[in-house]
Amino acid sequence: MNKIAEIIVDISLMKLDKVYDYIIPKNLLDRIQIGNLVKVSFGRRKVIGFVVNIKEDSNLKEKKLKAIDEIIIKEKLFDKKMLKLLKYIADYYHSYLIQVIKTALPAGLIYGKISDKKEKYINLAHTESKTREIIKMMDKRAYKQKEILELLIDNKSSYTISDLAKLADTSPSPVYRLIEKNYLKRDIIVKRRNPYKEYDNSLSNFLQPNKAQKNTIEIIINAINKELSKTFLLHGVTGSGKTEVYLHIIRQIINNDKSAIILVPEISLTPQLVKRFYSRFKENIAVLHSNLSRGERYDEWKRVKNGEAKIVIGARSAIFAPVQNLGLIIIDEEHENTYKQDDYPHYHAKKVAEKRAEIENSVLILGSATPSIESYFLAKKRDYIYLQLPNRIHQRKLPPVEIIDMREELKNGNFSIFSSALKKAMINALNREEQILLFLNRRGYASFMMCRECGHVIKCDNCDISLSYHKNINKLRCHYCDNIKDVPKRCPNCGSKYIKQFGIGTERIEIEAKSEFSNACVVRMDRDTTRKKGSYRKILKKLENKEIDILVGTQMIAKGHDYPNISVVGVITADIILNLPDFRAAEKTFQLLTQVAGRTGRKDIEGNVLIQTYTPEHYSIEASGDHDYEKFYKKEISIRKELNYPPFSKILNITIKDENNNEVIKTAKDLNSFLLSLNKKFEINGPSPAPIEKIKNNYRWQFLLKFKNEISRDKVIKDIESNFLNRKKYDVNINIDVDPQTML
Repeated sequence: MNKIAEIIVDISLMKLDKVYDYIIPKNLLDRIQIGNLVKVSFGRRKVIGFVVNIKEDSNLKEKKLKAIDEIIIKEKLFDKKMLKLLKYIADYYHSYLIQVIKTALPAGLIYGKISDKKEKYINLAHTESKTREIIKMMDKRAYKQKEILELLIDNKSSYTISDLAKLADTSPSPVYRLIEKNYLKRDIIVKRRNPYKEYDNSLSNFLQPNKAQKNTIEIIINAINKELSKTFLLHGVTGSGKTEVYLHIIRQIINNDKSAIILVPEISLTPQLVKRFYSRFKENIAVLHSNLSRGERYDEWKRVKNGEAKIVIGARSAIFAPVQNLGLIIIDEEHENTYKQDDYPHYHAKKVAEKRAEIENSVLILGSATPSIESYFLAKKRDYIYLQLPNRIHQRKLPPVEIIDMREELKNGNFSIFSSALKKAMINALNREEQILLFLNRRGYASFMMCRECGHVIKCDNCDISLSYHKNINKLRCHYCDNIKDVPKRCPNCGSKYIKQFGIGTERIEIEAKSEFSNACVVRMDRDTTRKKGSYRKILKKLENKEIDILVGTQMIAKGHDYPNISVVGVITADIILNLPDFRAAEKTFQLLTQVAGRTGRKDIEGNVLIQTYTPEHYSIEASGDHDYEKFYKKEISIRKELNYPPFSKILNITIKDENNNEVIKTAKDLNSFLLSLNKKFEINGPSPAPIEKIKNNYRWQFLLKFKNEISRDKVIKDIESNFLNRKKYDVNINIDVDPQTML
């Protein structure tokens, strides 16, 4: 009997989301292994698939089985532990296993769109002594050829043809002649595409931890040494030295010949963090995030897989890094909702990290100055081990926060986007040659354009959202589908010429700041100014070198950065997130305000934080002004309990979308009838139009379901999949999001 391989094929259909048995041909018997990418016949077509198991026999008769055609990628792309994790993700988030596997691998790898970067280098074809004999025998007229051979002997290095010709101050012709004579040879060398090659190679010393840091380090290292799979919630105020704690623990991990994964929520945070880690660990670091080119990302992934790098730093998908002997996972700023994947499959890196730590018997650290409500709740229940860094290093004080009521500013005749207090603080900081951060979590120059005569708002043709005005291109832009429109001279609804921009965005703040402080260097950092590769690093490098006086930006400037010369942080409007129709709005507001306030007063310069708001009495704003997490938590957890939101329930968001609104509504009604027929104890909110009803020409209706536990939620999802989705073919898209992080 032939050996059998179980294969998951690259077809994303619910009825095909299972393994299929294939015979392993004799010529592949000693080469096929779990994690191989292979080509097989599936029906009448050829498809690729992954080997997920090898067994002795099949339940099907051998004559009904097809054989594997060929191995596409010889090396295994995942091992048994990683496969176990990927199967867990597929089960927990009710996703196709093939899609989860593809998410865990470098983009383009399985379709042959990326590979090693190979370059041809020129080397001596003979030994040094033999080459010297050749030089003596060469014609005197071939002096350039002699010079090239002597250069290679003296430098003992490899060169490309063009570099070697340039070094010899000649054309490539003499090099080619030497190759023809077999005096030189071409060698193909795989060259690493290194995204951080400019970093300094000198090692920096580890800092001496303070008492709180030392205690935290000892507790976590003790768990690592005992190989205990534990989850720690490290709650440290901004500037308390969490990163230094991470560095000391990772040093122990490396000493134990283990590996570590460090996740950060924003790509903008990686340059400074990588630089700091690089100064301690050098080439032991690999970086994985979406702002790298495909080739760079593949090279970094391969270095990790080959054991050349034991420390991985990256955004959400770095949790799948193929590290060897994993000992530690760190999720920095663990509260951030960017750890949840918006696209299918909707995994949350924190949940995946917990499972991976369990499978690999490793330690997980969740670090934050503003832990998520769910994480803090689990720490209070002692499901997580709670560790605290309550003070800033060197006993520095948290910066004073002034809450400014913008309603009073208007009453006093100040119609500027800068309050009197913020303007005064900025003038004083600039006079002292200190730096300023201005924060607003909205891009563009104006939030929307509205006709003052009829009230018509210019909306996107594809999305149910107002278009933002961008002054630098003098266009209206949709921040959901990136649709761009010309600015109308008259109202398209009533023809009035009284059409004007309203609201503010980061672009307007930049322009106003440049106008108000003409001698200052003002730079904006948001998605519009960081589209080009490397733009994050360039801006942050300028900030570090004090070439920027005022940095204006969205949430990408609000967390994780450590620049000692920042003395003023101004929050232009604190109410943007607070007014969103989302049960996490207050939590996100508190977290963002606390994080952005923490960007100042981190070294010897005293910091000042000024928060402008139209709702100063809101508990999230009051608590952020006091740097009081516990005060905010007590209020927020009581509201969550009353309304049965997480952590007191397990939630599910179902979104139905299609270009045909009637089909969306009909399907929503059908699903509602089905859910009501289940007669199970869970809460149904909906169906109703989504807060943003139309995105990219798709109308959207949604349900929010609340359950007592994961078991009851899982049963309902399986009922939906088996008895609703499989019962009738719906042409609309039905998206099931487990543990959604946003209701928009």
